[in-house]
Amino acid sequence: MDQTLEETTFCIPYSGKGDNEIGLPNAHSILEDNNHSHGSMLRAYKQAWDRCLERIQTTVQELLEPHVEDVVKKILDDTTVPGLPNPELPVISISNPIFGASFLNDVCERLDTPSVHIYPSDCVNITSAMRALVTGLVETVDIPVKHRAATSLATFDINYLSAWYKQLEDEPTLLVVLHNFEEFDPSVMQDVFYICSQHLPQLPLSFILSLSTPLPTYLHMVYPRATLSHLRIRDVAIPNGMSVLNEILSQTFFSPDFTPDVIPGPASLEYIADFFSRHSRTLDSLITNIQLVHMKHFSVEPLACLVYPIPERPSPAVVEVAFARILAFEPKFSISPEEEFSATETLIAKVYECRVAVLGVYRKLKIAFDLMKRVQLFCVARKYKGMGWDIENGLTQIFLQFLSGKATVHRWVKEMHRIVRLLSEDQLEAFHAEFMAFYEEYVRDGADLLTWERHLGDWDRTEEAPLISEKGLEDPGNLAGYLVYFINDCLSRQIEDIPLWEIWYSGDTPFPSELVNPSIRASILAGLLRPLEFTSIPIQPKNVIKDTNEGSLWRLPDTSILFRRYLDSGRMVNVYDWFESFQAVLETQKEELKKQSARGRKRKASAKGKEKGTKKRASVSSKKQSGKGKGKQRQLDDDEAGEDEMDADGEEGEGEDAEEKWKLEVQARFMRALHELDYLAFIKHTKRRADHVVRTVFEVNE
Repeated sequence: MDQTLEETTFCIPYSGKGDNEIGLPNAHSILEDNNHSHGSMLRAYKQAWDRCLERIQTTVQELLEPHVEDVVKKILDDTTVPGLPNPELPVISISNPIFGASFLNDVCERLDTPSVHIYPSDCVNITSAMRALVTGLVETVDIPVKHRAATSLATFDINYLSAWYKQLEDEPTLLVVLHNFEEFDPSVMQDVFYICSQHLPQLPLSFILSLSTPLPTYLHMVYPRATLSHLRIRDVAIPNGMSVLNEILSQTFFSPDFTPDVIPGPASLEYIADFFSRHSRTLDSLITNIQLVHMKHFSVEPLACLVYPIPERPSPAVVEVAFARILAFEPKFSISPEEEFSATETLIAKVYECRVAVLGVYRKLKIAFDLMKRVQLFCVARKYKGMGWDIENGLTQIFLQFLSGKATVHRWVKEMHRIVRLLSEDQLEAFHAEFMAFYEEYVRDGADLLTWERHLGDWDRTEEAPLISEKGLEDPGNLAGYLVYFINDCLSRQIEDIPLWEIWYSGDTPFPSELVNPSIRASILAGLLRPLEFTSIPIQPKNVIKDTNEGSLWRLPDTSILFRRYLDSGRMVNVYDWFESFQAVLETQKEELKKQSARGRKRKASAKGKEKGTKKRASVSSKKQSGKGKGKQRQLDDDEAGEDEMDADGEEGEGEDAEEKWKLEVQARFMRALHELDYLAFIKHTKRRADHVVRTVFEVNE
């Protein structure tokens, strides 16, 4: 059968336009240069991700810095309320569902005091809780203490901690951090708080409670007043919710001050925002998703190794793919015969030109977005609706409209023009001051200053614009008209309009959600239906005869064979019929394996015959001299024939035993596969009919 009739795609090589040949490099396969491109791809990924991660960490540090200072200040504050009958135990409660342990670690690093981190699993009872607290603090500072073994205290005794604290030269605050405080047993923690409060002020203990609930509802609802009377609770509110997502994405991907090396597309950004808002509002999950975008980009894009200016010559396969993509955008692009030797240098120059263009368009897009966001915030601060943006919950969706070039953006621009024109004199003065602040921030780069001057001059020369003086932008009409002209110019070009944009921009590439939230049902069904796609099949030599029907059922594992027969049955499955169909497939498998084994023996025999022929020709002269060659050869042939007859007789004698062993093997393989499907919950047993089982999975798309 002609295999070309079954092919779904065909490759038509590009032949170029006109009679002039295009001096492209010789064709190479990506697989041939895999070792060369893999190293450069990995280095480019590491450099791009390290730069992006550094920006995220800097943003988080700037976001948490004032709150870390606030917590440190409260811990070091040793003032007590006068007139209390008993000293209160300092407790700082922090609602910290997003940043997790990173915020608490920053606090502990800022304080040069002994600290211990305690988790719910460490506090099963009062003994284990006190042991974790005492030993955790004592082990932070190693102080040699001479004492007799008979006078040693238990590790869970707080007096042991008091004796250790007296040996310290200074008197630092002892910090105890309780992670996931809602999971602690309240009865155990009541005793811990009471014991620690009885040793104040000899032991200056301070507790930090990491909560995921609003402050301080949990403490007042769960713990009695008798326990709360021993605590001095102070609350610290840190950024939470969508504001954290907006800040990180804005400073990393939306801000004109920073341009990432890999630009996530609308599909990736939308999934990241949706996953954060619906599933996991944690910093770790957010960073992981952004890293997966980088990993997906460098794994599916063959030219991603060209993200940075090329420090070394790219492989021929990369050069070939790059030239093909350039020709798709610019069919007239060609290399003269005199320049064929410098094709790689021409490509490097073209890649650098495209990189500057892509990053420039992306930065202009972010400038337009930032300018319109300031207009919206200006309106919201004065109780106006503005353009109707929901910046708190939908900032990412708004930016995606700019990134995709949707028509909604032009409607927002018209609305902004109307809003600016309707500003009163006082409002216009305030907006003009804010606009000039944006102007000063934008012109820090000399190239940006030239861009502003060019825009201002071009708009001044239009027929609809009056002559701009030094204070021309203070007029509402002039200012509104210039803003519209400038923003439209920034949005006049999309990233996809530039050749080789796939190197730096992921575009509509979907987010690899299967790595974050895999579908268990789909994965199991895919593994049972197509198991060979999940196994590493070694590369076979070319002389191996392959079966044309590679999807034969007998090639599959036993569980997959049984599952295929499972799909052919009705709601009730007769186990005996199921076994018969399974046995039929195994019989076919047995025959096919025998045929393959016979073909292998024939190949070995033919190779052995050739070897014997060579030896025979080499020793023909000696056989002629001795005169015994033919008789000896006849004797060897008779011996081999006798051995074959003995093997045949042996096989006939053992035929019944082999058949019995084969039947037992088939039954054992059937039971093993049946138990695996039962373990995966594909069948359900019924009490009415012992020889039948019920299917639990239907409508499987094969």
